Amino acid sequence: MKTRKSERKQAEVKVALQGSTGSAKTYSSLLLAKGFIEGDCTKIALIDTENKSADLYAHLGDYNVVSIDALYSPRDN
Repeated sequence: MKTRKSERKQAEVKVALQGSTGSAKTYSSLLLAKGFIEGDCTKIALIDTENKSADLYAHLGDYNVVSIDALYSPRDN
């Protein structure tokens, strides 16, 4: 076995959040995104499928929102 010196590398982050309604998935996602991009919320885009609930967290920063108003179901595909 050969040893080597440790090396920090860039890695893509893959995160999945799961929870029931009202369990703060959107809020937690925004906080994670804000941390990943070191606070520049203008680099965040949030797709809102829940009746404009993304606007509840506007105090976190100037993130971008795309609202999907039409009723959507995975069965539609």
